[in-house]
Amino acid sequence: MVNTLTACDWPGGCGGEPDSDGAGIASRYQEVVRSSTDMGRVLDAIIAAMTGAGHTGKDAFAVRLALEEAIINAHKHGHCGAWGLPIVVRGRVGAGGVVVQVEDQGPGFDLGQVPDPTAPENLERSSGRGLLRMRAYMTRVCHSRRGNGVCLCRGRSPAGPGVAVFEGDRP
Repeated sequence: MVNTLTACDWPGGCGGEPDSDGAGIASRYQEVVRSSTDMGRVLDAIIAAMTGAGHTGKDAFAVRLALEEAIINAHKHGHCGAWGLPIVVRGRVGAGGVVVQVEDQGPGFDLGQVPDPTAPENLERSSGRGLLRMRAYMTRVCHSRRGNGVCLCRGRSPAGPGVAVFEGDRP
């Protein structure tokens, strides 16, 4: 894996370092996804890095769900379902958080033209909830100027009383 991403600098991005707590950088990634197998490998690598950096199962679940959605959207909408075109995934996992960018080769889209999936007329539509899901699970979501990339930022959840702990988090 190639070290390339240092922080999100896209419009509206998280801007900060994922290891802003000063604990150090666990991992940086740049991978190309051209198949569902590649997607699984990239998801597993990011989650393994999060586990190694001490993130909770709650954080890993959130990042995996949002990242999988972003890659599927790139494949489905950016590449019109063609796996042969490269989807570039750049990520940085640190003790303080995670920043992952997903960029496809498509023409991009205008975020302002995406219908609100929570509007009454859209509630029964079978699609259009991916961006909503990403926003719900991440600390911050931003998009490239061209509209062919998404950046997912998630700060580390605090551990302690009152914080949801998944079974996999227990020693």
